[in-house]
Amino acid sequence: MSTVPELTGPNYTLWASKSKSWLQSQGIAYVLNTPHPRDIEITPAPAPTAPAGTTAGAAAGGATEEASPTQFTTAATSSTADWDKDNDKAMGVIKLCVSQAIGMKLEDITTAKRMWGTLKDLYGKPGAAEIFQNFKRAMNVEIPRNAHPGAAIDLIKMYLT
Repeated sequence: MSTVPELTGPNYTLWASKSKSWLQSQGIAYVLNTPHPRDIEITPAPAPTAPAGTTAGAAAGGATEEASPTQFTTAATSSTADWDKDNDKAMGVIKLCVSQAIGMKLEDITTAKRMWGTLKDLYGKPGAAEIFQNFKRAMNVEIPRNAHPGAAIDLIKMYLT
């Protein structure tokens, strides 16, 4: 985690890239995009109906297999516990990697997904200073005279996009 810089505001782009990579390496980045399992509503699919005048239900003996409600409850409880644990880890990483002033803005937020969204809304748009700094970096890239310029061009493109 020492490779993740502290978010100060203007460095959001670099911070977001490094933080997300670190969360991915720990296998917990999914909580940034996934709602809490208890917020997912499971609705049973309607049972297929036989066309009028057929005896499809009678031929099958009228028996249908349904998943018991306890199967759904057990799976949901396990999934919820795992999601809660991973969400807590991701929230901890985010809080540890922001400045104290920014951390105060995150105090009442209860999910990593909302934290990430809040930080993106607050700092995700580059300001004039960051745009100018990236332009300066692009202008200072040296294109080698006796080597393929591909790497230098890629670096310039990275700074300008």
